[in-house]
Amino acid sequence: MASRSELKLWRSLLRSKGRAATGLFTVEGPRVVAELVGAPLRVEALLHVDPLPSALADLVAAFGGRDVPCHALPDAELARVCDTRTPQGIVAVAEIPNPSWADLGSGDLLVLDGVQDPGNVGTLVRAAEAFGMGGVVRLPGTADVWSPKVTRAAAGSTLRLPVVDRTWSEARRSLAEAGCEVWAADARGEVLHRGGTDRARVALVLGNEGAGVGEAVLREASRRIAVPLEPPVESLNVGVAGAILMDRLREGRRDG
Repeated sequence: MASRSELKLWRSLLRSKGRAATGLFTVEGPRVVAELVGAPLRVEALLHVDPLPSALADLVAAFGGRDVPCHALPDAELARVCDTRTPQGIVAVAEIPNPSWADLGSGDLLVLDGVQDPGNVGTLVRAAEAFGMGGVVRLPGTADVWSPKVTRAAAGSTLRLPVVDRTWSEARRSLAEAGCEVWAADARGEVLHRGGTDRARVALVLGNEGAGVGEAVLREASRRIAVPLEPPVESLNVGVAGAILMDRLREGRRDG
């Protein structure tokens, strides 16, 4: 049975302050919790509704085999540690990964500059993995990658694709050392067409939903790129635009 102090700690993980203080985050729902079974992360606890539904029995047993403490909670108590209105009956508490720059893959990189909506951030991390990006660089002002909304939208990608936090001054230095050209998404930029191009490794920067990429980054970008749009549409959601641009970068890697 969970103690009051444990319940208080798990509830605190719904807030960025609690995650920062403990180095832990929560994962909700069987689909993403299942990703943790084979992940190289320490799982501190598994919480499930009591009585345990038969559909979750095998998943709970898998964590029990890893000596992870499993806690059966009544519906009302489990709901208090969940971010969703209709909890799916299972929550894992795990350590927050802390990858280094060296953990980023050799492919192109995604840089998020002040992307504030958690759904957009999760969607973009998922798209980055799907389109073969080497990792994600999170600049200040971007939503916390380990918030429940982001982890749900990423559907497991945050557990596999390295995400590093950097200031722009730190990131630009590391990107230069890695031989990455900075390409910034800008609605007024040149259209990035399909097909291969002869190019260097790219760091694709996506900006804030309203303001776009910050001026500090734009000043140092070697190229400003955009998605072709038919009037009267002037812009796309950053998650949609980012996925299109990453797909076109992938085509460039394949054909260039």
